[in-house]
Amino acid sequence: MRSRADRSWQEISQTLLGNPQDASLRIAILAAHPDDETIGASSLLARFPSAVVIYLTDGAPRNSKLWSPDFRGTREQYASLRRVEAERALSIVGVSPHQIHWLGAVDQEAIFNAGDLAGSLTEVLATLQPDVLITHPYEGGHPDHDSAALIARLATLQLDQEQTPSLVEMTSYHARDCQCITGEFLALDAECVEAFIDLSPAERERKRNMFAAYASQKLVLSSFGSDRERFRRAPDYDFSRPPHEGKLWYECMGWPMTGDQWRALAAECRARREYACH
Repeated sequence: MRSRADRSWQEISQTLLGNPQDASLRIAILAAHPDDETIGASSLLARFPSAVVIYLTDGAPRNSKLWSPDFRGTREQYASLRRVEAERALSIVGVSPHQIHWLGAVDQEAIFNAGDLAGSLTEVLATLQPDVLITHPYEGGHPDHDSAALIARLATLQLDQEQTPSLVEMTSYHARDCQCITGEFLALDAECVEAFIDLSPAERERKRNMFAAYASQKLVLSSFGSDRERFRRAPDYDFSRPPHEGKLWYECMGWPMTGDQWRALAAECRARREYACH
């Protein structure tokens, strides 16, 4: 039996982005943080209101300097705020709280628990059995984005063939000469064909309303446009290599994680998962 993951990108993109869309298609979005799903795939959430959103982290780093400058409270209260904002934003496209899953990692720390997170994601996917899983590319923009790409790959490898969804990417952000690039993918090879949706005026307004629901992220979201959303089939990344030459964006930002450290932790995680499967 041919698995869903074996379908060509042409088949996937026509089914996912076609007009009219296939209402029977089951999609899941693995977002590193609350708001990433809106940045990358607001149009698909509106097209497929039965979609499931899976958040890798709670959106609340331990370092309070990385929180909204207007927030006063504990990390747990900030995580609760991020959850409320996510539910409010997703309600705009008809996604209910029952369609939201939280894997529970601390923002910026997903790689430290990647093996367990991959196991949890495997269980969620085995239960939901989506046709398509949409997540972040491996681009060095945020360590949690890269962890989502890794964890999605590890989780889908653990599923039975007939349960394996097609793995698709949405845009996030990455560095180019220590400048943040949003709304486009890091260039790979010619085989990574992109598909895109140009948002209509109504769709752009809806995306802006979803952004507005994430009031704590107002400064961050001001860097992202609302005109076009891009997608591509996830390539088979070599997570032992940097995604691009030069500094990664989170290194440019001076965050605690470095690319070398992330790749070492990713290698340990993959080795443990491979050992457990033998």
